[in-house]
Amino acid sequence: MDKIIEKIRAAKSIAVLGHLNADPDAIGSCFGFAQMMRNMGKQAVVYLNEQPEDRLRFMGSDYVVYDGKNAQQHDLCVCLDSGDIDRLGKRREIFDAADVTISIDHHYTNTRFAQFNYVDSASSATGEILCELFRKMELRLDDEAAKQLYTAIASDTGSFKFSNVTPKTMREAASLLEFDFDHAEILKLLYDSKTFNELRFTAQVIMNMKSRLDGKLTIVSISREMIAESGLDESQVPNIVDIPRSVAGTEVAVSLRELEDTIRVNLRSNEYVDVAEIALHFGGGGHKRAAGCNISGKTLGEAEAIIMELCSKLV
Repeated sequence: MDKIIEKIRAAKSIAVLGHLNADPDAIGSCFGFAQMMRNMGKQAVVYLNEQPEDRLRFMGSDYVVYDGKNAQQHDLCVCLDSGDIDRLGKRREIFDAADVTISIDHHYTNTRFAQFNYVDSASSATGEILCELFRKMELRLDDEAAKQLYTAIASDTGSFKFSNVTPKTMREAASLLEFDFDHAEILKLLYDSKTFNELRFTAQVIMNMKSRLDGKLTIVSISREMIAESGLDESQVPNIVDIPRSVAGTEVAVSLRELEDTIRVNLRSNEYVDVAEIALHFGGGGHKRAAGCNISGKTLGEAEAIIMELCSKLV
């Protein structure tokens, strides 16, 4: 981490990148990091690959959605919460144009794709690692950065209910609560604020769930037609994998979502299955209890059958 701190201090212009389809840990880490860099007098730009989900608009709007044209050159490119270079999408051009590249992440499947890498798979979230980083840099957080890092940690721990929570996680979260932001409002917006159409779509998801392997595998597939009929656009589709995960007796939960040119797969496990092992078959990655990948060149039904077969070997 000392070498990374040295490179951060030396940079004047910094590109900050999270992963594709950025979740609250990626977004909160990027926003919090950029805020702290600006507090140091540096130029910091957060580049996203696409617009965030509507439910995450409360986190802020100070970012650029990169269109794949005219990549700006920066002294430093910092990749946060991205397990491999493919998770940057078209923003790889920004990464390649930077003088120095850094990856800070908590996914044990991280491929160490940057010039300087700090990967701590024992941390619950990348936001948790950044708390440690700023402390080692002897930087005092401000309210906005603290809010972003708290949101990152709270989200990736499922509001502190997942098995990735450690005593260190709780200490970092407690230190962030010393700052002036409404933590209850953050959790409400993350988990308890859905539109009528989102709830109706959730009901449809529940009706389409399948239970296999004596109830140890619960899987749901979402077609593009289902999304179109729901009245939601792509940015409004809620996270659905936690719905099958909540079914009693489930060890592995899977959601498959049909996109224009690929099938997006999210995997979760509750106790013993390493779902990252499944994701790695398709160039994906993640954690033992939470992972994801894309399956291209297959129909939704074919992708579902492939995932079921892989799960059967592990469950």
